[in-house]
Amino acid sequence: MTNSELKAYIKANRNDESACHEALKVLMNRRNENAPKYSLDLPMEEMQAVFSEKLQSKQ
Repeated sequence: MTNSELKAYIKANRNDESACHEALKVLMNRRNENAPKYSLDLPMEEMQAVFSEKLQSKQ
């Protein structure tokens, strides 16, 4: 399953605790440990700069 499919599966089965737990374990194991971590209290200007840079790098 892709990450999008796993997220949809979790939403569809949110009342099934064991199914959600297993799907979340798969998602968490797929994350990139080298991905940059951003502070939750970034100023709006910095947040916009991060988003702009991310969008431009995908083009």
